[in-house]
Amino acid sequence: MRRFRLTALLLLVACDNPMTTPVAMSISISPAELSFTAVGQTASVIATVKDQNGAPMAAMIEWMTTDESVASISSEGPVSSITITSVGTGTATIVASSHPVAVSAAVTVVQDSGATLLPLRQIGDSTGRV
Repeated sequence: MRRFRLTALLLLVACDNPMTTPVAMSISISPAELSFTAVGQTASVIATVKDQNGAPMAAMIEWMTTDESVASISSEGPVSSITITSVGTGTATIVASSHPVAVSAAVTVVQDSGATLLPLRQIGDSTGRV
């Protein structure tokens, strides 16, 4: 009987002081919009997840691109910062998600004529002469 009372008392105390587990309630991407003027350009994107109290929290973030022929991402997996590379003209959307929330960033690639970034040896010989 004594053990039962002690267990009941401990449960009662635990219920009075609940520990709140952080839950992802929002996610933001910075920058929220990217514009490239040439194929081969890169930009870093950072995602921030906030909990139910509005405080930043550590969370697994999954990344994806809606069009790999326009924008590629440096890695897929639970990282908060990625590099986006423009690989073709057009528009794409980069999505960051941390269950149960997600956010997207618009990517536009408009290539100026002759603006493709090429390694030096592709436009001249090894000395850089054209």
